Amino acid sequence: MNAEAQRQQALIAALWGGGEMQGLAHSDTRIQRGLQAYQAHAGAAAERALAASFPTVQALVGEESFAALARVFWRQQPPTCGDLASYGEGLPAFIAISEQLRDVPYLADSARVDWLVAAAERAADASIDTDSLSLLAETPPSQLRLQLMPGTALLPSGHPIVSVWLAHRPGEGVAERREQARRALAHSEAETALVWRSRWRAQVQAISPDTARWVQCLLQGDTLAVALAEAGDGFAFEPWLLQALQSGWLWRALCVG
Repeated sequence: MNAEAQRQQALIAALWGGGEMQGLAHSDTRIQRGLQAYQAHAGAAAERALAASFPTVQALVGEESFAALARVFWRQQPPTCGDLASYGEGLPAFIAISEQLRDVPYLADSARVDWLVAAAERAADASIDTDSLSLLAETPPSQLRLQLMPGTALLPSGHPIVSVWLAHRPGEGVAERREQARRALAHSEAETALVWRSRWRAQVQAISPDTARWVQCLLQGDTLAVALAEAGDGFAFEPWLLQALQSGWLWRALCVG
């Protein structure tokens, strides 16, 4: 590698790495100052982007601790594209292996909920295909699939992640929601989160184990016959369908085979 290529490589590493500008020691002082300013700006921008995508995490650890977490994450896993709105997918796993954050065992899953919420709000727009729902009356379950709206996701957890997420949303009843979350944490309750978008805003709801098995099958593209078998006897299709239509979970029905 020639000297110019080495200099360019060092420049790129300095821009993204946030550490010492090795290989640029003999560069113009103005370049050094410019790089320092860029690093500070990029780090602050990444911090703001992460705060927007992970509001529950920020609320749980506090703004100062979150800022420090964001800076460390930015140095170790810098953005790979210019769209910072999509930056942060690796933060939940980063939190999960952090020694300093082990005293908040539900923090990583709370971050996963935040990320699914952000992803749902970025998901493609879609409208329910009401005509396709006639297939429910015409097609055997073994030849029929139901697709949920883009951005719909499922997250099982050993912690009350929905209660925690709801406790940190603004609005009426916040005191009651926080008290409910405290009780759920005290009893080590497990919750499965269903995340979807209603119009432009993501929603999060806890669902039962049998409903979670059903939804997981739908997200995997299984037929209704497979999904019903996996959901078990405790699952009732008709009430679920009514709620899916009312809540905006359901996108369309498709024939298979």
